Amino acid sequence: MEANTLLLIDDCEDDRYLIKRLIREHSPKWSIQEAETGEYGLKILHEVKIDAILLDYSLPGSDGLYTLPQIKQSHPFIPVVMLTGQGNEKVAVESIKKGASDYISKGGLTHYALIKAVNNAIESTQLQQRIEEQNKELTQFAHVLAHDLKQPANAIFKMGQLITNKFAQDMPTEALGQLNLLTESSLQMYQLIDALVSYTQMDLHAEHLIESTNVTNCVELALANLATEVSNSNAEIKFNVLPVINAIPCFIVQLFQILIENSLKYCEKQPELTINHQSDETHWYFSIQDNGIGIPTEYREKAFDPLFRLHSSDTYQGSGLGLATAKRIINKHSGTIYFSDCENEGSKLNFTIKKCL
Repeated sequence: MEANTLLLIDDCEDDRYLIKRLIREHSPKWSIQEAETGEYGLKILHEVKIDAILLDYSLPGSDGLYTLPQIKQSHPFIPVVMLTGQGNEKVAVESIKKGASDYISKGGLTHYALIKAVNNAIESTQLQQRIEEQNKELTQFAHVLAHDLKQPANAIFKMGQLITNKFAQDMPTEALGQLNLLTESSLQMYQLIDALVSYTQMDLHAEHLIESTNVTNCVELALANLATEVSNSNAEIKFNVLPVINAIPCFIVQLFQILIENSLKYCEKQPELTINHQSDETHWYFSIQDNGIGIPTEYREKAFDPLFRLHSSDTYQGSGLGLATAKRIINKHSGTIYFSDCENEGSKLNFTIKKCL
């Protein structure tokens, strides 16, 4: 059996003795570091290489649910198994929500349950770490690949424009049409690659980028980025003062830009958009209602799948990644995004963002 170093954080000396005895009798290669308080446990964590933590729920001065987030913030890949003297399901649920890998009761504790919980927690966390590292590598590879692909696509587009500007008047109509098709296709390729980069880069941004974010400012920035589209369509966009929330600001700008651009694109008359919000104790609720062509009920969920297109690119241009990117942004903010029934014509898109991130 592999040797592991455990950190046991428990203020009860008798309980620590029992747990140490169970482990040493059946897993003699394991070493154990002890701490009576969460504060001292955190100090050990910074000084000693720890493989797993056994954390008591009842600690002097603060409970384990207070110490747990501090551990996960500084050492996200060290598994924590919560211990308690009371079989409280509410504590179990809260422990898992705050990052614990498992939860066991001290009452009737056996070496089998203890060793199994620790081993499972270590294996699960190691697997999670490998997956995250592989995802990060794939994301970085996709970014490099996209950069390399964008260069020739951009070169084809610029060369097509140059040839058109210089020789259009001397070219046969059919040849000029083919050249325009080539130029437009290269531009679409460039935009698709750009959308792919945006979609894959979601995982490169960590939660530490979350800050106080003025949603009104984000919408105004999104509209500034879409100034040409808004002007050309003569769109009417209504919204009152929107709240200040905890979020990743650049993502919220991107989110509104995607959703507003969709509403402008999928509209066959003067676009009318209304942005509303409300809240409860735990979430912010936003909606964007438009007067566009709408989306059939049977496609409302599938619309958020990557590369899904309800209409051909000949009818409406796009990458098929807009709503998929929007969904990933909302997932980063522990929310949901969905279409709901619209009273009149058009569509109504709703999304939620958790208040405490």
